[in-house]
Amino acid sequence: MLNKDGFKRKTYADLIEDMNEKAQELFGENINLSPRSPFGLILRLFAWFLSLTWEMVEKVYYSVSVTKSEGIQLDHLGSNKGLLREGETESTVMLTFQGTPGFTIPELKQYSTPNEVYFYLTEDVILDSEGKGSGQAVSVEKGLQTIVGANTITIQSEPLEGITSVTNLEASAGGRDREEDIEYRARIINSPSAGGKATTPAIISALSQTSGVRSYNVIINNKSESDIYGNPGKSIHAYVLGGERQAVAETLFDSVAGGIETVGQESVMVEDISGILHEVRFDYAALVNIQVSLSIKTNSSFTTDGQNQLKNSLIEFIGVTDTQGTFWPGLSMGQDVVFSQLFSKIYKVPGIEDVSLTIGPEGGPLTAGNIVIDPQEFAQTRTDLIGVTIT
Repeated sequence: MLNKDGFKRKTYADLIEDMNEKAQELFGENINLSPRSPFGLILRLFAWFLSLTWEMVEKVYYSVSVTKSEGIQLDHLGSNKGLLREGETESTVMLTFQGTPGFTIPELKQYSTPNEVYFYLTEDVILDSEGKGSGQAVSVEKGLQTIVGANTITIQSEPLEGITSVTNLEASAGGRDREEDIEYRARIINSPSAGGKATTPAIISALSQTSGVRSYNVIINNKSESDIYGNPGKSIHAYVLGGERQAVAETLFDSVAGGIETVGQESVMVEDISGILHEVRFDYAALVNIQVSLSIKTNSSFTTDGQNQLKNSLIEFIGVTDTQGTFWPGLSMGQDVVFSQLFSKIYKVPGIEDVSLTIGPEGGPLTAGNIVIDPQEFAQTRTDLIGVTIT
């Protein structure tokens, strides 16, 4: 039914009720419409197929709404705003070598971490007179699992006599999984079309479209003096989670107006259309791992996978990957972890009668209070950081 209040789908039960009423109107009130009668069976058969049609009509109705659409319909809405769904991407990293002076390491040679995340060189590397050299490498596979920490790529998958050691002095960057509907939907909603430069919406819109960038925050200091974070006057300080350094820098260069200083520890040179190099600065967000301790009292409705349901519910709210491997964007960058908001997520799980909860940063004290997240920080949790005790 469609009226000024919107669309309301008729369910299987609604259709049976309507068809029963019509049958009684046509054949009399004494007609046998019980579930096992010939008329009752026929009406239920038609009602079942009609309910499928109503479900399809409902999906068509909501396909024009960003908050309700899913799959390819959401892709169409995103493309209308110039935002395409992010696909899987590789990670990039700089590998540092030690070996025989003058030795040449050919491109495509592979190196890996102890847990078998493989990277291959994208260029030849010639060791200098001290036997040192470095070169860019890309992960063989795509996805979030290709992001590895510093000094973890230490195994020569294809050993060469001229190489004694290999490592990565910095963590890899850029790898991400295919963007899920929940991430893509949030990016469409929070990414207005950029109208001009050096405005927060314009810069955020540009960052949201940068490959590999999962979250972002921008602090603009329009005053002439430094702000409370130490940013100089007339400056922009961008924080990002994910994304390759050069790609992020080029996005900022294209979206920040001339004469505005960019601030951050990451320094990247970007070339303009005239061939002139410009320095662009920004920072990667600092991850704050959230530890959760739960002591719960349950009843018979609490299922055998109740603990995993609890962890998944909290991870869906705070962020990152749950026990089923689904990625959740969770809280935005700079958003505090509000203690009281966690209870509604916990009581979503059936069978919980009472709960005692404490939270805190990993390695720090756990308390029954909020966790303050700075603008340059990003809260997340993991299954191993959520402890559940059943009393």
